[in-house]
Amino acid sequence: MAVFQVGDRIEVCNKEQGFFGSYYEATIVSKLNDGSYRVRYENLIEKDDHSKLLIEQVSVDEVQPMPPRIIEGKGTQFYSYLDKVDASTMMAGASGLSSKKMI
Repeated sequence: MAVFQVGDRIEVCNKEQGFFGSYYEATIVSKLNDGSYRVRYENLIEKDDHSKLLIEQVSVDEVQPMPPRIIEGKGTQFYSYLDKVDASTMMAGASGLSSKKMI
């Protein structure tokens, strides 16, 4: 289990039905006494004030380190059928399995 510090950029796994397994970029705002974290999301906003980024408490099992940044055109990736892969958009990321061989 990784221990994160205030200011660390991380990903938070959403466990809500319909969003389960999606990941959202966030920054650790504070560590709480019960081991959970308060995080500020990079791309999610408050429901009642769309000018503010969403801040919420998340449990330690919902937090993981940011993946390494991939520089387009650098290196070559090969994926085989049913390899575990991560995909991301500007809003969120998700894990899945490749459906065919990709070169």
